[in-house]
Amino acid sequence: MRSRSAGVFLLEIGTEEIPARMIDGALNDVRLALFNELEAGRLLPDFDFSIDTNIETFGTPRRLAIRARGLRDRQPDTVQEITGPPVKAAFDASGRPTKAAEGFARAQGVMVGELKRFSTPKGECVGVRRAVPGAPAADVLGQRVPAAVLSISFPKTMRWGDGEFRFVRPIHWVVSLFDGDIVDMMIAGVRSGDRTQSHRTLGRTWVAIRDSMKYLEVLRKHRVEADVEARRRLIAQRLGLAARRNEAVLAAPPGSSTGAEGDPELLREVTHTVEWPQVIEGEFDATFLDLPQEILVTALRHHQKSFSLRRSSGRLLNRFLAIADMEGDPKGAIRKGNEWVLRARLADARFFWEEDRKIPLREHAVALSRVTFHEKLGSYARKCERMIGLAGAVCEAFERSGTKVSGEAVEEAVRLCKADLTTQMVKEFPELEGIVGGLYARADGCPESVAAAIYAHDLPRGADDPLPPTPEGAIVGLVDRLDTQAGIFLLGIVPTGSRDPYGLRRSVLGTCRLLIENKVRVSLADLVERALAAYENHAIEGSVPVSQAKASLMEFYRGRLQFIGEAAGLRQDSVRAALAASMDDPHDARMRMAALDAIREDDGFIALALVHKRIKNILKDRPAGGYDTTHLKEEAERALDRGLRAAIPAIEASQARADHLQVLREIARLSPALDLFFDRVLVMAEDARLRENRLGLLQALARLFLRVGDFSEIVVAGEPAATPSRRATSGSKPGESGG
Repeated sequence: MRSRSAGVFLLEIGTEEIPARMIDGALNDVRLALFNELEAGRLLPDFDFSIDTNIETFGTPRRLAIRARGLRDRQPDTVQEITGPPVKAAFDASGRPTKAAEGFARAQGVMVGELKRFSTPKGECVGVRRAVPGAPAADVLGQRVPAAVLSISFPKTMRWGDGEFRFVRPIHWVVSLFDGDIVDMMIAGVRSGDRTQSHRTLGRTWVAIRDSMKYLEVLRKHRVEADVEARRRLIAQRLGLAARRNEAVLAAPPGSSTGAEGDPELLREVTHTVEWPQVIEGEFDATFLDLPQEILVTALRHHQKSFSLRRSSGRLLNRFLAIADMEGDPKGAIRKGNEWVLRARLADARFFWEEDRKIPLREHAVALSRVTFHEKLGSYARKCERMIGLAGAVCEAFERSGTKVSGEAVEEAVRLCKADLTTQMVKEFPELEGIVGGLYARADGCPESVAAAIYAHDLPRGADDPLPPTPEGAIVGLVDRLDTQAGIFLLGIVPTGSRDPYGLRRSVLGTCRLLIENKVRVSLADLVERALAAYENHAIEGSVPVSQAKASLMEFYRGRLQFIGEAAGLRQDSVRAALAASMDDPHDARMRMAALDAIREDDGFIALALVHKRIKNILKDRPAGGYDTTHLKEEAERALDRGLRAAIPAIEASQARADHLQVLREIARLSPALDLFFDRVLVMAEDARLRENRLGLLQALARLFLRVGDFSEIVVAGEPAATPSRRATSGSKPGESGG
């Protein structure tokens, strides 16, 4: 007897090999698309259903699969109301049915006497009410799923056959089961069934899936591990074992923090290139170890998708680990093939290194006038000049924040930081941009402060990357990012949820991290204005007004700062409250987010939040104004004034130390005086002078709160929550990671 699991839908789309970089996004999209169709098709239960828990995704290079558990086996029944002609048209003056009523009743298959009266926006009409049984789940899925699958977006798609359909790769088979029974559907001309393909070379061609809950088990028997996370763990475990056999660890990619081990990005990529992973060990000629380690590691990971090995001392081994989609390599053919290709790649790398070194980096920089930064924004030479103009203000900000900076090193590093774009090495390995420049600068005998700044100026590339280890490197990275952001926003190009062709999310996130984590106090608006002003003498075709570009860019920064706060585990409304008060100084804004989140643990927090909300409501739409102490008539308002004046020195001292939590606690000390004020004093007095004076007193208090945050953004128990922010969205596609 067939094993059945009630309410389980399994869908597998079998394709030709999908590019590894597209699989994660595709699985996320298919999960969301199916959830939307299940919801729209009324197949979700009334409770206990989670998109993360009840909908699982599986994938390999040759298949995208999804399994939804806990579904209804049919739609719930509904009652349908069908309205016909108005009552006045359905019955004559004596109440007898007219031909209109008789015709409508006949069309609905009922007697005229069974017609009911319904109130509608057009008035009272006759109609019928009938029970509509819900459709079986299989019928609903068969109708809704095909279009949802074909609606999934990919960076690139293909047409095949007669060209009617587009998908990431041609579809060859479809498995579609509900509780073990085939759900009949047609996707891109392929009829669904219960047969899937096993491993291309290690299993039988076709395998039947009889039970959706045994999908993974059946595939494993035929050498396919479809669980992405299980496959990743298996690869990581086998890589670790192989590394230990060589008394080594996996080397980290260039730009990683000191002492880092492993290559998570490469691990994620190779996980999506195999169905039944095996680790293959290989080696290369030890003479290539004379090349910089960054070049060797990049050649291995970029061209061969292989992992480098290093001793705990940091010295690289002339060995590597590759991932093969095979049971093993008994004859060593895979190993020899990898070694042969790698030998040629490393020989090329050595040639590029030697050729590039024939002239110093400064001479490479001369050619930047012939390298286009952007077709509408000019060359990299002009970009470097703009960056130099911006660097002075950033250096000053670092020095004001207590960091010693070499302005000469910064200027020299800015002039040379893009010079490696003209080298053969970076043309072959674009991901080494900056790193190669730093290596060449060091080899040329440049000061270490210059070489280190060039080497690391592109850090951080993501949310988890380390920062440049020197302030000069951080400054070069900042002015590089700010110049790019200004130019792209002047072109009116603003990233959307699905498109960010210039990596601006990553760029803005990097700018925020550089300022926040280096504890640099600076006006972001001032830096943005300076960066935009540097383009004043450029005739930019199709540019938008500077004011528009600035407003768009600052709003974009707000979104990234919100992401940073929430990613740190702070409450959304705490983050919003801090940014609503001010976001101009990212480091200060981040500290205020933390203070607002921490004050919520204090006993007087709710009272503090409600008082500020009350003050803000009273002051809504009123112009700013002051108050005159001589016009304070009631003792309660004079007491509040005394408390306010006494608190200001302590508040300012705490603010000078950036101790925003203490600022809030000093403000909280005013709560008794505020309670007495609102209890005893009529703010909106009939006497205009009294009224305006009391409003001025409240405005002075409101300004105290806004030194840290806008409490009207804080959600207090019992109040409706604000709409949660979207994180990149769900960048996030990250790199953003965020980014």
